[in-house]
Amino acid sequence: MEGLPKKETSSGKDLDSGWREAVRQSLASLRREGFSVPDLVRGLRARGARRDGVLLAARGPHIVRVIVLLDRDVDSGATRARVRAAYRRGETRVFVPWVLRWRMLSNVERWGLRGVSVSTW
Repeated sequence: MEGLPKKETSSGKDLDSGWREAVRQSLASLRREGFSVPDLVRGLRARGARRDGVLLAARGPHIVRVIVLLDRDVDSGATRARVRAAYRRGETRVFVPWVLRWRMLSNVERWGLRGVSVSTW
């Protein structure tokens, strides 16, 4: 799974909490589908850990790269680069809030990344 870098703002704790909840819900969805997902909490909290590194979900030999997005990230250029890089490495799924699903699907189509699945958390 590929997560977004944690961004600090005046309400950094709320942002971090929202992102962690999005990751938690996305992981629960993957687990319901039978994917095993490594313990992410330690990696996400490690100082100096690359937060843009690829983390994977696996079901037997089936590997999926997953990107979890908050609403402010759906249209960013950095997201486009992140999704494209994951797409080149193999099967990729993007998790977004339900209300942003159609916009993310539109972005994926516009970016020419037909193999990217969009799920909701």
